[in-house]
Amino acid sequence: MGNAALVQDGSAAKYKESKMALYKDVKTKLKEVQERLEKEQPGLGPEEFDVICSEELANELGVSEDLVKAIAYSATPKKQSRPAEFPKEGEEVPVEGEDKEVSAIATVPPAPLEPAPTLVDISSPGPVRSKTPEPEPDAELCAKLIKASSETRFHHFIVGMDGSAASMVAFKTALALRKAKGKFYALHVEDKGKNEYLPSNMKWGGIKDAIEPSLTGSIPPTLCSMECIQKSPSDTTKSTFVSHINGIDTPMYVCLGWVGRKGPKEDPTVLGSVSDVAMRSCSHPVIICKNAPEAGAHSFVVCVDSASGRGMIAFENIMSMVKQIDTVTVAYCYTDEVALQEVKESYEKNFFENGYSSNIKFHGILHTAGTPIYQSIADYINESGFTFTVVAPDPDLVRKEISVSEHLVKDCKNSNFIFIKVPKKLLQG
Repeated sequence: MGNAALVQDGSAAKYKESKMALYKDVKTKLKEVQERLEKEQPGLGPEEFDVICSEELANELGVSEDLVKAIAYSATPKKQSRPAEFPKEGEEVPVEGEDKEVSAIATVPPAPLEPAPTLVDISSPGPVRSKTPEPEPDAELCAKLIKASSETRFHHFIVGMDGSAASMVAFKTALALRKAKGKFYALHVEDKGKNEYLPSNMKWGGIKDAIEPSLTGSIPPTLCSMECIQKSPSDTTKSTFVSHINGIDTPMYVCLGWVGRKGPKEDPTVLGSVSDVAMRSCSHPVIICKNAPEAGAHSFVVCVDSASGRGMIAFENIMSMVKQIDTVTVAYCYTDEVALQEVKESYEKNFFENGYSSNIKFHGILHTAGTPIYQSIADYINESGFTFTVVAPDPDLVRKEISVSEHLVKDCKNSNFIFIKVPKKLLQG
């Protein structure tokens, strides 16, 4: 059991035992994080630098950011006549600094839920997920939103804004996809506890100043709005965001940057924490944005399977979004030529009955023997350079391991990803 785990256990004896070890862990790992950030993001200001260091360290050790700051910016503890006691749960810990006082609250997290039975649809197991419970998508709401979305040509978009370069990519992507009567919302989750440390461009005022000119210059005021909601002290930014989105029953696409304000990770396949949770937990379709589309025609690829029918529903849904100049490819990964022909005929019949132009086509991807299915699909997407990749995960299915859809969004380098969650109740049969 790690030192952070000892600190978060309710036992007073374990608190005492791990105090110095936790202190050393924070000091050592802080230096490692600082050195890495200096190489990866040399342009960070001192306040932003401190905020990102504290966040990363808190996430890694499983303790509060206030506790990290209290230890990181304190001097080495002096010897005392009696053993110092670590704080009890809920007890406030004053920390003296040169300019101001910082206080940390010792908290004990709830026990993790027992993992649910797992049904995995990937051919090669991926990393095991955290046991921390995540918000769940509402299958009933997913079905309602998909049905309503497929019946309109003017989709609405809501963009998560945190002031980062990645969130601006999401902002520009939503603007590029929006049509004349579509509504546009910018949403920011404010953590007042961090406002003291964040640079001005990552506070709500700075974010509004950055995006307002683009909105007022291109969208009528009746069709756009900017909103800031507050994170409660007992909640996380990602759960606050997802809960707010899941409380909206108007169909819209949720646009998020590939990473958050901490910027790209050392491992380029790692998503930002809000994006990582939202693509699984939001009932609305979610767009994970890596590159803002250029003006003009965009290319879409819809990844489908042969059995469930989810791919067909996602395809019909996305066809209500694309413009006449866009291209759409329906892609099916196969090993069996007979199955390939059946799927191809099904989609080409749909193309003909709906009078789709030659911009819409079907493509079979040969599954390379000895490799996971997602790898064959990812190779095709990377080689083809699609602007958007559309996937249709099952919101009813609880997985412990990473799914094909999640592997794709992590392994495809440049394509933006659209997650349209298709519940079982929408499937025929």
